[in-house]
Amino acid sequence: MSLKIGRFFGINLYIHWTFWLLPLWVIFTSAGEPEVALPLRLTLLAAMFGCVVLHEYGHALTARLFGIATRDVTLYPIGGVARLERMSEKPWEEFSIAIAGPLVNLAIAAILMMGIAAVAILAPGLLSGLVGTFLSLLVFGNLILFGLNLLPAFPMDGGRIFRALLSIPMGRLPATRAAVAVSIVMAVLFGIVGVLYLQSISLVLIGLFVIWAGQQELLALEMRERQKQDDAFEEAPEPGHGWHGGRRDVTVYVWDPRTHQWVYQGIVPPHESDHGRHAHSV
Repeated sequence: MSLKIGRFFGINLYIHWTFWLLPLWVIFTSAGEPEVALPLRLTLLAAMFGCVVLHEYGHALTARLFGIATRDVTLYPIGGVARLERMSEKPWEEFSIAIAGPLVNLAIAAILMMGIAAVAILAPGLLSGLVGTFLSLLVFGNLILFGLNLLPAFPMDGGRIFRALLSIPMGRLPATRAAVAVSIVMAVLFGIVGVLYLQSISLVLIGLFVIWAGQQELLALEMRERQKQDDAFEEAPEPGHGWHGGRRDVTVYVWDPRTHQWVYQGIVPPHESDHGRHAHSV
């Protein structure tokens, strides 16, 4: 269940019901802290998720440039999700869409730092107290979001960037398998850091989500690839023969899984050719 809170650039923005667990957790953990702690933390939480919204719309608007629509943007306790109508199979487009979000956070941090520097020169007194603390934490938070989202944990942004780069030499399916394998290693590292160093279960949950989501996307891609191959074989050139220079030869085509089409291989004698779906009469 999600609550619609607005519509921006023609894309609905929702808050999932589980999101409210996060401010409740902030309120609970602020018990016994100084009075200013709770308002500062809640304000910072709201501001950070405002940056998360901009991050997700960065993905959505970049996808729109490539003709890919976005169904909606939804906020969860662990971040936001922009649901695209489809994922681009072109490496450059996937790279651009994936990196757009982290670049938004980097831009926010840069703008805030320039603003802080200007205020520090013109009116340094304005940065004293909670205002300076809040702005510094907001800059730090955006830099953290930028760095974390570049980690090669598929299907997070960094994992998609990694997959897009691998797709150029390897093809989409092998690149996805490699990206999922790397993301499993990253997920294990998340768990180790969360348990041993931060004494927090949150990174363990994120790691489990990364493993589950990556496996689901890999399985879906493998199913689509099998369907494409089945459809292509149904439309494949039928086997046949032709006479060339007094010899009865066949023309051979081989299925290319990267381009999803039959590729002409040449004319060979019957005993050297595949008499199945790969041959076509000339």
